[in-house]
Amino acid sequence: MSLRERFRPSAPPRPDARTETQAAQALAKARGRATIAPAPRAGKAVSSLLRPLLRDEGVGIAELKRRWADVAGESFARATPEKLAAGVLTLKAPGALAPFLQQQIPLLIERLRVSGVKVKSVRIEQRTPAPRSANVRPLKRPLTPAEEAALAQALDPVADPGLKSALMRLGRAVKQG
Repeated sequence: MSLRERFRPSAPPRPDARTETQAAQALAKARGRATIAPAPRAGKAVSSLLRPLLRDEGVGIAELKRRWADVAGESFARATPEKLAAGVLTLKAPGALAPFLQQQIPLLIERLRVSGVKVKSVRIEQRTPAPRSANVRPLKRPLTPAEEAALAQALDPVADPGLKSALMRLGRAVKQG
């Protein structure tokens, strides 16, 4: 027998149908149990219940602003909805939070749809927060001229005008209430 004949590929053996069946059964026994299908999404079940109730109407921007923390969740609570037009929701978010929220938009859209808001996309505007108003509340009742004069006379020795103004406001608040 020559080397060429020795290493020449031979015809593959014909598989026996019985051995094939036995091999398939052995493999089936060796495998683990069948995987359990995951539970259906809660949003899908809720949306099927809410759809007839909110058939043609969607939740408006006023209702959305009112329920924003409940609808959007904790991660979007610091952003505020500004406008809802043609299925595009515009959010106002602090600058540092906007990139994080941008990554979470698919989750937000799903939450909005479950709650009945007809939204196709979300646009996030980075804005700095509005300046806070001064921590001075208006007087309930104005002081009488006599009370005002007595307060001014008590503060005459104070030389610094800023301090005098602050003490005057404090005196008015104490007298008023």
